[in-house]
Amino acid sequence: MRFLKCLFSSSEQSEFSGSRCLLLGVVAMLGGVGCAGGKGDALILPPPAAATGADSFVDEVRQISAKEGLPAAREYLVGALVEKDDSNGRMETRLMRTCRDVDHVYSDSLVALPKSTRSGIGIAFIPGMKAKGGFKPSKPVQALAAAAKETERLGFQATLIPAVSRGSVDKNAAAMSASLAKVFAEADEVILLAKSKGAHDLVYYLRHQGSELPAAERAKLKGICVLAGTVQGSFVADWFAHHDAPWASGTRAMFNLTGRASQINMLETVATSPWKDAPADFPLAQFPNLTFINLVVLPDGEDGRPTGTVWSPFLSEQLQKTAGWESPNDSLVESAAEVLPDFIDAPQWIVRTSGSHAFPKGEFLNGEKVCPNTTPLEDGTLNPECGAEIMNAFLRALPSSLLN
Repeated sequence: MRFLKCLFSSSEQSEFSGSRCLLLGVVAMLGGVGCAGGKGDALILPPPAAATGADSFVDEVRQISAKEGLPAAREYLVGALVEKDDSNGRMETRLMRTCRDVDHVYSDSLVALPKSTRSGIGIAFIPGMKAKGGFKPSKPVQALAAAAKETERLGFQATLIPAVSRGSVDKNAAAMSASLAKVFAEADEVILLAKSKGAHDLVYYLRHQGSELPAAERAKLKGICVLAGTVQGSFVADWFAHHDAPWASGTRAMFNLTGRASQINMLETVATSPWKDAPADFPLAQFPNLTFINLVVLPDGEDGRPTGTVWSPFLSEQLQKTAGWESPNDSLVESAAEVLPDFIDAPQWIVRTSGSHAFPKGEFLNGEKVCPNTTPLEDGTLNPECGAEIMNAFLRALPSSLLN
């Protein structure tokens, strides 16, 4: 139930227990608590990725998964991602080095730039969701806050964009607009960093509010770093938004019965690629100096599934039983959907990691830890202090050629 709980805003947390009981009742009426939903474990052909705006690469990996199994699809991804990496492995190699060696600074990195240059670089952090429980920010938001603080300590401008609650992507983009406009106005050069669903909000912002910025300000955008992002949509959101399995349809019914129909809209937007129906010349016509840096998470299990803590073990199991198909994923997003669609003509640097959606707890493909100096919390969950560690390593690795 943790995933459902995290869908509610802070003010709604006190109502969750009653909503959970209602959901149990709705699911029981729709098909029985705990049942798989009537489709059994039989594997069927996966749905076309184009249905949610994803590209042929996502389709290809789904087909390999269906015909040869998840381990084979994961192995294919390892090599295919190299082919898509315009840095030719350079960004991944550099980040591995700086994560391993906290004292190593590449001479051509952003950190090595003169202080006067660093002070003109604005880096903004865009969270995926707002709060997990009560009024306390979620651990990923806390981690981004730690990353922003470390960025400022290293001499850059740093802005943590206020995390938006669980509204639709267009609403979230509008809420971020003023804060991001300030970043573009005040910085000489801009880098945006988005986590998870923040990728959706950011792409929508760039397609709409961001494209209305003056040309001189749009030219400042040099890099977008996406961490385990919903770059081409989330299969989990798609299941909750559209599947007829009892726990999926029951969730939608509960939202409708409790006046939270907007949550269904949020799930539908996250299920769909933010690039769907984008102009053919987007984004380089609007942001001519832009390069993407995508951190992709591959599952670490021998069975081709992630082994780390998932959003809800029970609901994750229900999804696996009822969806009828699988593709390598980080528990929330297909690995193949964490890179730019093949119809987007923009430079893309790729860093491959292995683990789950909480990527700082994971490893690079050679087995080295992403955050070797920050241990997970006692309950095995993400330690927010990892944000400072990974951001420090990232800025010591990121080549200043990004700015040219």
